[in-house]
Amino acid sequence: MLMAQKIISYYNDAQESSDSDQLILEIGSGHVACMIKGAASQQVEGLELFALEKGSPDWSDVFYEVTAASQILGRTYRHTHCYYNFDEAIIIPQQKFSVASAENYLALVYGESNRHDFSYDTLLSPGHIVNAYRIRKSIHELLGRLFILYKPHHSYSKMLDDILTRDQLEGHFVKIQFYTSHIILAFVKDKQLQLVQSFQYQTTDDILYYLSSIIQQFGIHKQSQLEISGMFDTDSILYQQLGKLFGLISFDTIQPDGLFAHYLTPFYKLAV
Repeated sequence: MLMAQKIISYYNDAQESSDSDQLILEIGSGHVACMIKGAASQQVEGLELFALEKGSPDWSDVFYEVTAASQILGRTYRHTHCYYNFDEAIIIPQQKFSVASAENYLALVYGESNRHDFSYDTLLSPGHIVNAYRIRKSIHELLGRLFILYKPHHSYSKMLDDILTRDQLEGHFVKIQFYTSHIILAFVKDKQLQLVQSFQYQTTDDILYYLSSIIQQFGIHKQSQLEISGMFDTDSILYQQLGKLFGLISFDTIQPDGLFAHYLTPFYKLAV
């Protein structure tokens, strides 16, 4: 049985390839996304999304299958950026950040581990915060061997930079990015980050339970704005239920609508 299956692909044949193009990856427990950012166009010129089998994957086998099925990974790239979409991450004020303290925070929240490496991103947002996170050694070492000038990042960092650098933001703003088996939820109050966290789900009831708990815990009122992006069906019952919790629901899309729309926006924005 295959561990990785390509479910979406897009290639811009009009663009000429160059070894100066960037390779951008996102890796989560349920997916691997591969993108080409053209050096000349500075646009996404190719995108592939692979769904992974449930369970603890053997990442060597996963990348063997992804590489065999990919039209993107067979090329040589001068720079590779990989965004890790796992939940072992903590946001720390920059003035309180040090490598030692961040590692201690991660160990306190997620437990001690010798199977992970440590990394961090300094966010571009004006709030002066740092995203400290763990990378599984099996993935980190594998990508270091496969790609030249490989740079790790975390998906929270790109998402928060996108939100917190906006000029206009509602007083109570909730953002949810949907993936096949988890969501990333961020809550910003008066332009100050209150929460960013991943939640695993199997049914829509799981999502509603998490939301209800967070609404109660943080006092989020019904006039708050909810912004949705990712793998979300606008015709679903969940959409109707969310309308009862939030006064304003919008979708984070990119232009032109259609190919990328809100479904692929979280992946596309990793490259912009």
